[in-house]
Amino acid sequence: HIVAETSASQTHPSECLPRVWWIGSGLASSMPFHAAGVHTRRSMENAYCRITSSYTPSIKALGYAQKQSKRAQEALVAQDTGTMLIAAMPTTPKGPGDKKAPKNLPGVEEEMREILNLTRSHMRTTAYTHPSTDQALEVLKACHIAHFACHGTSDYSDPSNSGLILQKSTGPEETLVQNRLTVQRVSDLRLRYAQIAYLSACSTAENKAARLSDEVIHVVSGFQVAGFPHVVGCLWPAGDSECVKVARRFYSLVLQRNQSVISNEVASAVQEAIMAVREGDLSMPLNWAQFVHYGA
Repeated sequence: HIVAETSASQTHPSECLPRVWWIGSGLASSMPFHAAGVHTRRSMENAYCRITSSYTPSIKALGYAQKQSKRAQEALVAQDTGTMLIAAMPTTPKGPGDKKAPKNLPGVEEEMREILNLTRSHMRTTAYTHPSTDQALEVLKACHIAHFACHGTSDYSDPSNSGLILQKSTGPEETLVQNRLTVQRVSDLRLRYAQIAYLSACSTAENKAARLSDEVIHVVSGFQVAGFPHVVGCLWPAGDSECVKVARRFYSLVLQRNQSVISNEVASAVQEAIMAVREGDLSMPLNWAQFVHYGA
């Protein structure tokens, strides 16, 4: 029993806790194992207080992520400074057949400002508001950290078509249309410098195709295949306020600890960021338990 094995590990902060990688099977691949337990004031009977949780599609995928993490750190040491991409979509145009556009994300602009304030003295940052897929991919090829604050979508019939919703202009009138950065396009990349992909979007770690539930095909795994050893995603839609708070705390912790990023510290930074939000909203795990770390 995992909790019994780690019962002595009731210390905090989370970088002192033992690591556990969860591998879900079938429909259980979307279950929030990392949030199991009793969430009341002063309770230690929950996974957050006992272990630092991560997810991986398979043991092989974990080995690949750990190998990529070592490679990315070596590549960063050889450079003067890291690079970062921020792609924000405060508004999104209608998609094909939509009666109305997806809801606005007013917190996205605040999220981008907060991240820029935290990172500008540590790395070169390219920040886009309303980027196209081509713009994002061009920067993605050489960046160490990629942060997407936008809507995400899961395709029921073809998970490889799931993705992050960006935009582009088309036609003589330059009409704005959705431009999806799909799992397929991301997974076709082979990135040398990639370290962290933070996907602050809806359903990025969800596969809605029941017949492919064991395949773990979702946006997060697409970024893993592309070469990101650490990916932060969401199991279900997250609120604007929670997205801003978790992102701000996460980058503050990562940059405070080590500019070159150490594997264990990424997972523990995700967990501490979630716990900071959790403390003020213990009775509503749907507001904070969706944030997950995949990878090394």
